Amino acid sequence: MALADAKEASIEDLLVRLDALEREIKILREENALLKKWRFGRSSERLEPGQLSFFETGEWPEEGLLPELAPKRAKKPSKPVIGHGRALFPAHLERVEHRLDLCEADRKCPDCSSEMRLIGEDASERGRLIPAKMVVDRYVRGKYACPHGHTVKVAALPAGVVDGCKYDASVHAHIVTAKYNDHMPLNRLEGIFERHGIRIPKQTMWDMLVRVDELVAQPVLKQMRLELLEEPLLHADETSVVLRVEGKKGSKKGWVWGWRNEPGGDRPSKALIEFHSGRDKHVPASFLGAWIGTLLIDGFGSYNPICKANGITRAGCWAHARRYFREALEGGAADAAPLLRMISRLFALERGVRQRAERLGLSHDEMLTLRGKVRARSANPLLVRMLDAARELEGQRTVLPKSKLGRAVTYLLNQQKPLRTFIDDALVPIHNNDEERDLRHIIIGRKNWMVFASLRGGEVACRLYSLMLSCRQNGVNPEAYVADVLMAVETTPNSEIASLTPWAWGAARKAAAVTE
Repeated sequence: MALADAKEASIEDLLVRLDALEREIKILREENALLKKWRFGRSSERLEPGQLSFFETGEWPEEGLLPELAPKRAKKPSKPVIGHGRALFPAHLERVEHRLDLCEADRKCPDCSSEMRLIGEDASERGRLIPAKMVVDRYVRGKYACPHGHTVKVAALPAGVVDGCKYDASVHAHIVTAKYNDHMPLNRLEGIFERHGIRIPKQTMWDMLVRVDELVAQPVLKQMRLELLEEPLLHADETSVVLRVEGKKGSKKGWVWGWRNEPGGDRPSKALIEFHSGRDKHVPASFLGAWIGTLLIDGFGSYNPICKANGITRAGCWAHARRYFREALEGGAADAAPLLRMISRLFALERGVRQRAERLGLSHDEMLTLRGKVRARSANPLLVRMLDAARELEGQRTVLPKSKLGRAVTYLLNQQKPLRTFIDDALVPIHNNDEERDLRHIIIGRKNWMVFASLRGGEVACRLYSLMLSCRQNGVNPEAYVADVLMAVETTPNSEIASLTPWAWGAARKAAAVTE
C-alpha cells in the first residue's frame, strides 16, 4: 500500500514538473519568435489589410460603426505610376542668368547659307551648391582724442553675444542646430569646419552651447513650462540614456522626460524635454506642481502619487495596448488576433473622424464634437466587447500569466479605467505617439553621441533639444530662431519673454511677412 502511494505521489510530482516545463517551453518559444522578429523583421507596427483575418475563426460584428466611418473592405485601385517628373526650383532661390548664343558661323543655314533669325529663347535651370563659408567681420573704428588730453573716444562696436565674443550669433545658432537638430557630434563638426579651413575646437563649441543654454534656453523654457501648465491636457513619457559617471570609470542609466500639449485650434504645439538621473515619483511631481488636468501616459507607476494628490485624470495610451497584443501575436499567440483587430478598429474610427473633418472643413471644436459622438456611439460598445473578450482570455488555462498574451491581457484589464478616459473626453487622443515621436528624436541622435558625458551635459542637451523640437513642430527655422533670439533676449524684459518662445516668434514672423 505504501509503495502504491509512493508511486502515485511520484507520478503526480512528474505531472506537475511536466506541466511547468511545458509552460516554460511555451514562453521560451514565444520569446525566440519575438527575438527573430526584432532581429530580422520590420519595426513598423502597421498591420496590413486583412492580416488579422488569418488568425480568426469568425467575423466580429460591425454594429455600432457609423457607415461613413467604418473601415473600408475594398481598396481602390491605385493610379499607374508614370514617373516622378522634374520639380521646379523654388522661386525664392537666387538665380544667376547665363546667356548663351550661337557663334556667327553657326547662325548661317547649313542648306542655303542664309542668315538665320532669332525666333525665341529656350530656358533651362540647373542647381549649383555653394558650400558654407565663414565671413570675418572686421570692425575698424575711428579713435578721437582731445588735443588737451582730457578724453579719448572710439566708435561703439555692434552688439555681440557677449562682450569680447569671437563668434557671431549665427555661428552659435549653426552649432546648436547641427548638434541638436541634425544630430552631429562635436568631433564631427570640428572636422567639417576644418575642411573649410576653420579651426574651432570641441571645447570652444561646447562653451558656445552652454552660452546659448544660459542666455536663451533657460529663460525661454521657464516660460514654456508656465504655458504648458496652463493646458488642460498634457502628454508625458520617458526614455533611458547612458550617463557617464564623472570622476569614475563606467556609466549608469539616466532618464529623459518629455512633456507636450495637445495642439489644436488656437493652441500651438509645445514640447519640453528634461533630463534627470532617476525615474522616480519626484520627477513628475516637481514638473507638474499643483497642475490639475488630464495626463496622457502609459502604465508607469511613478505618475500615480501626483495624480492622486492633485486629482489629475489619468488617460491611457491605446498604442501601448496594441503593441503588447501585437508582440503576443508575433510570438505565436493566435488568440491575440481578435483583440488586436478590435483595437485596430478604434484607430480606424479616429482616422475616419479626422478624414471626415478635413473633407467637410470642420473647425477644431466641430471636429471634437463629431469625435465625441462617434466615440459614444461606436467606440464605447467596441470597448465593452473588448474587455469581455480579455476577461474570457484571462480565465483560460492556456493563457500563461508570464506569456506575452497574458501580460497584454493583464495590462488591458489593469489599465481599463485610464484607457476608457477618451470615451468621456473628446479632447483626449487615444494614443501617446506624439510624445513618443518627440523622444524618438533623441533616440536617433543617441546612435551618434552614444552617452551624455556628465549630468550637466545631459541637462544642457535636453534644454536645447526642447528648443529644436518646438521649432520643428511650429514650422520655424531653428537656426534663424536661435540667432535672432540670442541677440534679442538681453534687451527683452522678463514680462515679455513669452514673445521669444518658438511659437510666438514664428507667429510674429508670419504676421510681419503678411503686412509686408
